[in-house]
Amino acid sequence: MNGLKKENQQKKTNIFETAFLSSFFYPMKLILDSTFDKINYSNEPFETGEYDSCVFNSCHFSKSILSNSVFINCEFINCNFESPTLNHTSFKEITFQECTLLGMQFENCNDFLFEVSFETCILKVCSFFKMNLKNSKFNNSKIMDVDFSSCNLTSVKFDSCDLSKSIFENTNLEKTDFTTAVNFSIDPENNNLNKAKFSNDNLRGLLNKYNLDII
Repeated sequence: MNGLKKENQQKKTNIFETAFLSSFFYPMKLILDSTFDKINYSNEPFETGEYDSCVFNSCHFSKSILSNSVFINCEFINCNFESPTLNHTSFKEITFQECTLLGMQFENCNDFLFEVSFETCILKVCSFFKMNLKNSKFNNSKIMDVDFSSCNLTSVKFDSCDLSKSIFENTNLEKTDFTTAVNFSIDPENNNLNKAKFSNDNLRGLLNKYNLDII
């Protein structure tokens, strides 16, 4: 029995050594300045790699595996995402424009230099739990049922955004700009709102917990 146990342990060791050596001697593929147009990655595998200054136009990522890929200074235009796998995915200076993003767990991404911008997008049931979004941008987007719990949203501006049912819990909202945002609900007692900006028209979003009739 001991001999068989040692043999199995040796096999496991060999597997891990092979994986390590493969990652060391076969570096990730680099794709530069490329455009990917109308590709349905729901039907074909997405090639893991480092994508630098690339454009993805009208592509579909339904349950696609984007794990371990690196995206740097890329644009996603009119793309659809539905619950893709994002384990250790890197998004650095990424723009999503007119995209629909459903069930994206950004919290599973690599948080090193994580920076994303959303322009005229729909985000539903996504999560940024514990992410540093300090340099991210949200403009003219519907951000619904999105989890911002324990996030750093310092100085972020939600410009003309609908934040219906989105969660702010233990979130750093210092200097965050909600001036033109609507339908948010934030508990001042459970979030850092130091110097956060609001308008007279949307202050009621800070009072929902008190069940007040504001006339």
